[in-house]
Amino acid sequence: MARYDLSRCHQLLEIGGRTGGLTFAVLDAHPQMRGTVVDLPATTPITQQYVEEAGLAGRVRVVAADVVEDRLGGSFDVAVMKSLIQVLNRDQVRRALRNVGQVIVPGGAIYILGSVLDDSRISPPEAVASNLNFLNVYDGGQAYTEGEYRDWLTEAGFEGFERVVVPDGTSIITARKPNRANMIQ
Repeated sequence: MARYDLSRCHQLLEIGGRTGGLTFAVLDAHPQMRGTVVDLPATTPITQQYVEEAGLAGRVRVVAADVVEDRLGGSFDVAVMKSLIQVLNRDQVRRALRNVGQVIVPGGAIYILGSVLDDSRISPPEAVASNLNFLNVYDGGQAYTEGEYRDWLTEAGFEGFERVVVPDGTSIITARKPNRANMIQ
């Protein structure tokens, strides 16, 4: 996340944040930010313990919710989903992205990190290998294609889709909510 300018962001939402490590790192680099880590109810007591041990209870809120089934509350400049989409089936992905899209402010962004296939489904090699695991372990989960992400994010109200593949084969997808000022023109 260091390659992205988050200097104007004040509210971070991490979905499926487990221990909150990504949120901690972003907040460490951006003292103006506060974070909310959302994860399933079975996980959040552990997340809360990590938040307290890190001394971040004043800057990080932990919320027990299922991003697929529950409406999320709040208003956020940026949302991050790391290694989450590929464990969901297509319908769950749509619902999750719709729920996240509803809490991102105009001009805000979403960052999705994980295994993403090119539309050919045969590259990058790391995503192809990961996909074999997802297909065998998760009920309905898999590595999805760049085109699928583009379509889902558009459906959820995002625009400006970009994908970067980092050296280890992980993809970082970014998209933004339209800025109201731009919509008026």
